[in-house]
Amino acid sequence: MTLYLERSRPRKAFKGLLGNANHLIITALVGLDGIERGDVREIPGELRTVWSPKDVIVSAKRSRRLILDMAPIRAIDAIDVYLRDAVRKPALIQSPGFRSSLDSAGQSIFGKMKAVEYHCPQLDRIPLAILFLMIAWRNRGAHTEADRDAPQVYLDVLRANADQLAARFSGLDAEMLLGGYDAVRPVTFKEVASLINAVHHLVAELDTHLLLALDLEQYLKDTIWTSLSDTQKPHEVIAQTRKRRAASIWGKDPTDRRNAIVGLLKQCGLSSVSPQKAAGVMVPADLICMLQMQTPKSLLDWARPADEDHSTDLS
Repeated sequence: MTLYLERSRPRKAFKGLLGNANHLIITALVGLDGIERGDVREIPGELRTVWSPKDVIVSAKRSRRLILDMAPIRAIDAIDVYLRDAVRKPALIQSPGFRSSLDSAGQSIFGKMKAVEYHCPQLDRIPLAILFLMIAWRNRGAHTEADRDAPQVYLDVLRANADQLAARFSGLDAEMLLGGYDAVRPVTFKEVASLINAVHHLVAELDTHLLLALDLEQYLKDTIWTSLSDTQKPHEVIAQTRKRRAASIWGKDPTDRRNAIVGLLKQCGLSSVSPQKAAGVMVPADLICMLQMQTPKSLLDWARPADEDHSTDLS
């Protein structure tokens, strides 16, 4: 059986956070429009709270503003979550230099995106420009002292590619976008929707790049080691957990072992379904065969991280 890795675990976490955000924002705005029009006059009883605005229309307008102001924060946080997950084992970002650059950025998503820009120079520059601009715009609006200016090169990218920007992002106007950033005015729905689309595009492109760059054997080692470390029972040391989990799969009869290994890898995000697009990577058949030949002990020796302490091994 051939196995594929089409979408990483960090990207799945990202999708869980941002998902169909534009649809959900529109849904909320439709509801607020119903309030403004007078179609909604009373709070549903199941909410079990009080709603008695002095001016319904003003409250609806202020709620709309709150939603649009908060949405960029969620979008930017989602890409931050993706990058944090990408360096956790099983690591999607394996390059020591890339990992060091991200670590040096600390909590700054601006700094992390500068690291992404440096280590992945082939990324689409228009979505990257939108993201840098919106991070700086958010920071200006929040009156933070750090990262208040988007790199000039990306402001120039947006201005020089105004036609492409409008075509790709539902008529987004480059001059209005840049003018709003300069004036630190509240963001519009179109600008928020464009940011969310840009972040989705960037993460999809970055994920594909990182998958294609993977050392698949190292990735499988990390994946299996992490999985074997799960489901620790009460009063069981971690070495016992790994030994028990390894025995439950690699201790099987050879005729049953392959299906058990494939089942484990599928639980860890691999798939037997070929990717619909060019994105994704195929796990070489010889890697699966090599795994099938392991015993519980040899498997643990193979998968153990280089920096893992052997002193807790159990005989």
